[in-house]
Amino acid sequence: MSTTVLLCGDPQQPSEYMYEALGHLEDRGVEFERLDWLGDASPTQFRDETMSMEAEGPGSFDDSDIAARIDGADVLVVHKAPVSRELVESADSLDLVAAARGGTENVDVAACRELGIEVLHAPGRNRDAVADYAVAMLLSYVREIPFNHAALSGGDWDQVFDPERLPPDVRTTEVGVVGFGNIGRGVARRLSGFEPTILAHDPYVDDDEIAETGAEPVELDELLGRADAVTLHVRLSDATEGLLGAEEFDRMRSSAFLVNTARGGLVDEDALVDALDAGELAGAALDVFREEPLPEDHALVGRDDVVLTPHVAGSTRDAVLGGPRIVSEDLTRWLDGDDLVNTVN
Repeated sequence: MSTTVLLCGDPQQPSEYMYEALGHLEDRGVEFERLDWLGDASPTQFRDETMSMEAEGPGSFDDSDIAARIDGADVLVVHKAPVSRELVESADSLDLVAAARGGTENVDVAACRELGIEVLHAPGRNRDAVADYAVAMLLSYVREIPFNHAALSGGDWDQVFDPERLPPDVRTTEVGVVGFGNIGRGVARRLSGFEPTILAHDPYVDDDEIAETGAEPVELDELLGRADAVTLHVRLSDATEGLLGAEEFDRMRSSAFLVNTARGGLVDEDALVDALDAGELAGAALDVFREEPLPEDHALVGRDDVVLTPHVAGSTRDAVLGGPRIVSEDLTRWLDGDDLVNTVN
């Protein structure tokens, strides 16, 4: 008896890429059907729709195209398309829903649980992409690459010979990694070749486990007080909202800078601007913001001490394929009757 999998892609992760990662299961008798939710949407339209869904849940969003194709499907694989209670209740043979991303805000997990439908996700799908990007931002800031580029592009051949104004070697810096999960460890591993002192803080990871990686486990206050650069790799939650504010910036060295490729809500942006204006902090390299897209008149825009990018740290081709590949591993286990790894319910 064959298994039918409905692949529902979107502009950010088209169904053709899902099929590229999952299509090998046809050798196991799996039949695939494909569609793309909001396939004609612009990046702006898609971003606005999915950000609203993350806040409101899937129930208020149009999944009629999926509902029209759901009958006969044993497995539904989505990226950010809505999977509402009404959709799963209408399905006649659905056993498994897989979100090919880390979060499941677009899936009514409670409804699936009530109906006995397993829900999968794909944690860590873009961990390499984000770790690469965070290190790239950190290194480019230490060596002042964006600022040298801006000066030269503006017509200034600005060479500095005063040792007091020159940047340090990375080897002589102390880098503070806040959050030591997959991405934080990836950052530490990548930086280790440059031989800086790596400080790590994560209340959910044992100090001995941190030390085994070569990093020095420290409390957050000590990390902020010692680090030349602080890079954030923490999930946003009630406990971490505004993790870095005025008090934290006051603890940091005036020569230090902040890197944030995690979530904008971790940082009090008003306090960051105040700290930069007061010279309490040297600068920041930011890929995420409390309000996205970042307003053109935001106080962080146009500063000489800040590098800004538009929430692209996790955007690589391999990251797009990573979610379906992780789902593929669990679907293989499911076909074999083995325990699933990345379940959320």
